[in-house]
Amino acid sequence: MFLKRLVLLLFACACARRETHPPVIVISIDTLRADHVSARTTPHIYALSRDGIVFRNAWSHSPLTLPSHLSMFTGMLPPEHGVRDNAGYRFDPRTHPTLAAALRANGYRTGAAVSAYVLRATTGVAAGFDEYDDAIGLVDGAPVGALQRSGDVTEGIAERWIAAQSEKPFFFFLHLYEPHTPYTPTYDADVAHADAIVGKFLGFLRQRGLYDRAVIVLLSDHGEGLMDHGEQEHGVLLYRESLQVPLIVKPPGARRHREVDSPVSLIDVMPTILELAGCPAPRTRGRSLMNATPTAPIYSESLYARIHLGCGELRSIVDRDRHVIDGARGEVYDLRSDPAERVNVIDRERRAYANARAAIAQVGGAFVTPDAIDAEEAKKLAALGYVSGGSDSSATSRDARECLGDLAQLKEVATLKGSEAIARLESMLAANPRWSDIRDQLGAAYDDAGDHLRAARLYEDGIRATPRLAGAFALSAASSLFDAHRFDEAAAHAHAAETTEPAGAHLLLGEIALARNDLATAAREQSIAASFRNSRGHALFLAARIAAAQHEFARALELLKVTNDTCRQDGESLPRGFHYAAGDALAHLGRTADAEREFAAEIAADPHDVQPYADLALLQIMRRDRAAALQTIDRMAAANPSRDTYRFAAESLDRWGEHEAAARWRKKE
Repeated sequence: MFLKRLVLLLFACACARRETHPPVIVISIDTLRADHVSARTTPHIYALSRDGIVFRNAWSHSPLTLPSHLSMFTGMLPPEHGVRDNAGYRFDPRTHPTLAAALRANGYRTGAAVSAYVLRATTGVAAGFDEYDDAIGLVDGAPVGALQRSGDVTEGIAERWIAAQSEKPFFFFLHLYEPHTPYTPTYDADVAHADAIVGKFLGFLRQRGLYDRAVIVLLSDHGEGLMDHGEQEHGVLLYRESLQVPLIVKPPGARRHREVDSPVSLIDVMPTILELAGCPAPRTRGRSLMNATPTAPIYSESLYARIHLGCGELRSIVDRDRHVIDGARGEVYDLRSDPAERVNVIDRERRAYANARAAIAQVGGAFVTPDAIDAEEAKKLAALGYVSGGSDSSATSRDARECLGDLAQLKEVATLKGSEAIARLESMLAANPRWSDIRDQLGAAYDDAGDHLRAARLYEDGIRATPRLAGAFALSAASSLFDAHRFDEAAAHAHAAETTEPAGAHLLLGEIALARNDLATAAREQSIAASFRNSRGHALFLAARIAAAQHEFARALELLKVTNDTCRQDGESLPRGFHYAAGDALAHLGRTADAEREFAAEIAADPHDVQPYADLALLQIMRRDRAAALQTIDRMAAANPSRDTYRFAAESLDRWGEHEAAARWRKKE
């Protein structure tokens, strides 16, 4: 028996050695600093490193998620693959082959699961993947950068996809968004969570006999400031804490640990994987790390401060032990004697600075204006009067570091409410009309205050000020116009957003059709919206309300249950009005006690919507609890003190025969 097992083992090892195209796994842990990986803090990642090659001096080309991942996938720098920021640029797979496309051309099945909306397929990053799971649920009112799902969910998707593969070679890309703001509760706690997810995933690979056979690459797209140079997060500055990343390559077969100290970069990942996978590599700037270690200067850039904040961009070159940063003021750091980059030695390194600037100019090229407007979108915007789009290309000499104060101020304003928040945001927007985050926050503040037309005009101005975000602002304007019952204008703006924001545009067009009682159009738009994975819950909610409009209240309740389950599964927020829709369906089915609970839940979720108060009060009148009904109307008026509310209260009470109470509210109009 022992001899038989030995023969089988030797046969398995021989098969592994002869495997032409081994499985390929890439694990990207977003925002993981290289200096936060150790045997103590990340034991599972450290264990992987003991089985492979650790590149201790690996650098990213951008402190932003989308450009950095595209450099990994193409072997090209951001100026070459064309995506320079997380928003406003779209990768064109016709210009450069991707890792996934190259592997698929060589017989691989290709799959991916990502944990952040910023890596959604519509950016072009999914090029070459057979399956790309980006079902990051919509969260009403959340900025794009905050849309994420737990890495535990994404890892589960990875396990299911890999388990379903047959004998055909496969490539899987697993993206985790821990650690990333908002931390839960700290950056290091998120690092530990990401490490635990990696441990579970590697355990799964071992159980299926894939770990030893596979090419496994673990890396990060960029680091995190953590206030080392005044930046809490990332995106603006180009210091080591934001650019140096962990990079571990475990080749297939025998485990061979070694460490490499020479500088390498993320553009080297693609050719390295293709060599290990036995596939020919297209021509790229990056070079395989399995033979000669690349020693060319490493270029990095951040245009975030220029595009978003009106400051100057930053570009840098790492050349062996020198890090040169070129911006409003030049910086040179000796990484060997000063790894924390505290002492700017430019005065004694003028030649190194001049050489680096020349290299930056050659590689980085000129600033390219982000432009997400295609011909069809431009035509629709022109029909709405947005003929002159403005420009994002204006140069500035303002130091990018000054923008850190602007970001800190925005975080401070986020804690304010009502008129105080609006006043501060108006002042900040006047100083920087192209700062989209301020415009989004200010528009939301006006919507919360019930001034939907003011919010819509603000978003419309955003289309002109920042044309790269025209689609997103058109959709925001459409939503505010819908809330203001300007249905024709809302529909026109939603149509203008179809190209770049298709899921949200079709959802809103369905809402508009439902409000007009055009149920056929509403159903058609709902069907289109349901085809987008990140809006499944909201699309189901629309379907439930269409069913209710058709008096199919039992079916509406069934759809609402599925809506709730889907939103929980995909990380979507419950749509606005969810509890009201449930209460309305329950009331029509005679389940009044359950309906009252749902109306109360809707009031708690949105105290500024008057309709749930009225419906709750009506149910209380019907069960002869007049005191409770009048108290509910009092709460409605207290939460929404306005003449319109008082008129609504009087009209409702009159309909219920409560004329004396109605007269008291009419006096306040």
